[in-house]
Amino acid sequence: MRVTRRLLQSVKLSYDLLSPTCRSHDAKQSVVIMHGFLGNKNNNRTLGRKLVEALQRPVYLVDMRNHGSSPRTAEFNYKAMSEDIFQFIRDHRLEKPLLLGHSMGAKVGMTCALGDPKHKLVSQLVCIENVPVCTQPNGKFAEYITWLLRITQQSKIKTLAQADAYLAQFESDEKIRQFLLSSTLQRRPPGGQGPTTPAFEPKIPLAQLRESLLRGEVSGWTHDPRRERFTGPTLFIRGTLSEYIADEYIPTIGLFFPRFQLEDVKGAGHFVNAEQPDTCAELIKRFVESD
Repeated sequence: MRVTRRLLQSVKLSYDLLSPTCRSHDAKQSVVIMHGFLGNKNNNRTLGRKLVEALQRPVYLVDMRNHGSSPRTAEFNYKAMSEDIFQFIRDHRLEKPLLLGHSMGAKVGMTCALGDPKHKLVSQLVCIENVPVCTQPNGKFAEYITWLLRITQQSKIKTLAQADAYLAQFESDEKIRQFLLSSTLQRRPPGGQGPTTPAFEPKIPLAQLRESLLRGEVSGWTHDPRRERFTGPTLFIRGTLSEYIADEYIPTIGLFFPRFQLEDVKGAGHFVNAEQPDTCAELIKRFVESD
């Protein structure tokens, strides 16, 4: 029986470009930053600006499919997202950029690197807070989506302050609550269309993303280091208060990425890119300059 491979349809990603003041750079010096699950390109804006200053390179902040302002699609997995990034690199004529990803974005970057073994499209890789390992679906993110969906279904929540107060029952960290609420959109006029109409609506396909999460499409990993390796320079960054990059995973990192470095950021959690952007930028600068 003949088996045919279905071609993945890439989408054009929404992005912002941060340009250095020095005009001596060229396209091959670009950095492409990919955000995490439920995030958007704004999550890494501070880190991106610091990298522009530190490296004097253009930095592209992208929205992944089904996130931010990028297109909505039924297909949502790492292979599809990596094809989006490859198409982005080709469309913008970037010559071997550095790929930098946080959380879900880190796994997208890893998938891209493993799909480019001859380094034709990717020169260096930076992975913040994720590993090339299949893990259990993150139950906390499933809860986050459940809370957000409730906000979009309740007519009594009319203002951002009320929405924040609702989330505060379950999440004490104000920055995480702000991050979560960026996935909702306040209807106009303020308060919704009437007393029984919810004042908020999902900005991204929350229900679909929750199903993808529970199916393991975000936590999954299907690659085999016996067949796929990236021998380019690779940096992993983890927060010491996070458990995403556990010590037990370090040997597996080396199987896929033999030229990897691992840096710890003390006192930081999973959102180390937002909590300590100065430290992350300095680690990335040192990594780039050491190659």
